[in-house]
Amino acid sequence: MCLITGASSGIGVGIAECMVKAGWKKLVLVARRKQNLEDVAKECKQAGAKEVLVLAKDLSDLSACAQAGKETIEHFGSKSIT
Repeated sequence: MCLITGASSGIGVGIAECMVKAGWKKLVLVARRKQNLEDVAKECKQAGAKEVLVLAKDLSDLSACAQAGKETIEHFGSKSIT
């Protein structure tokens, strides 16, 4: 699982695309703009990602960071990087 912040535009989108091309099948996309994240998630799935979790969070808020981590672990069931 690979967690990508700022994934709704620019470098974040590029990183998501590169990770899928590199063979990562599980992604977590985090940014503030949910619709943009949904669009990126769709593109990642079309490119071969099997599971993409979209989290619309403002990571300048520390509680949102903690919540993103919690939701990621709840969704994927592990803290391990695979």
